[in-house]
Amino acid sequence: MRRFSMSYLTAPVVSPLESIRIASDVGYDHLGLRIHPTAAADAPSPLLGNKALAAECRRRLDNSGLTVTEVESWMIRRGFDLSHSAGAMEAAAELGSPRLIAVADMRGAIEQAEIEDRFAGLAEMASGFGLGVDFEPIAHRAAGTLDEALAVVAAGAPHGAGLILDMLHIDRMGISPAELAMLDRSLLNNVHLCDAPPKPADLETMVRHSAFDRDLPGEGALPLRAYLAALPTDRPLSIEIPMLRLANTVLPQERARRGLATSKRLLAEIEAAG
Repeated sequence: MRRFSMSYLTAPVVSPLESIRIASDVGYDHLGLRIHPTAAADAPSPLLGNKALAAECRRRLDNSGLTVTEVESWMIRRGFDLSHSAGAMEAAAELGSPRLIAVADMRGAIEQAEIEDRFAGLAEMASGFGLGVDFEPIAHRAAGTLDEALAVVAAGAPHGAGLILDMLHIDRMGISPAELAMLDRSLLNNVHLCDAPPKPADLETMVRHSAFDRDLPGEGALPLRAYLAALPTDRPLSIEIPMLRLANTVLPQERARRGLATSKRLLAEIEAAG
């Protein structure tokens, strides 16, 4: 049976306790949290340095049967400084054994060799907390092809690094279902599910789709049936559907509900079709 995780971006709320409540009330099996700031301007997570809050989160996770599958997100930039990561890793480890997500800076802002070196250091550090790190390739960012992403993952392989693929970015990178089917299954721990408009020609729209404006599964232009058929069926599907166009009219819990409902409907249609 497919398991579903509520990504942070589907229902972005500040409080991790509220995230847990939403995921539990809606009926998810897992959830993702944002603990490490992606950008310098991001507000720090309330979990940082707050062991009492982490303990309460763990209690509610245990009571609800939820687990945290992923923690966002480490942006690998030029001069990436690992010294600021310990607090976020400690907080993540107190919630179980989630996978950390790493992405790279914009293409041209950092070289492939530095990404590989910094990612290897991140994976080594995370392993000291009992955590693994997955690299997520994004087409408009550095290491944004499948071959480049696999090279980054290989650099962290001695410390259990993996690959996380997102349906939107699979499309934007031009990865075929046949290429997906040939991937080493052991590298994939979670898969991000969403839908999206057709691939745009300009960078600005591509970034907007990625960060702010995706579609519910089955309501966009992505060949989700082909992608899902090529990927392992025993990995959690992390529903990641940022829809900021609805931020002022639809509450995060309702967005999370719609994401789960449409995802289950799509999977049921695939199964019915054989």
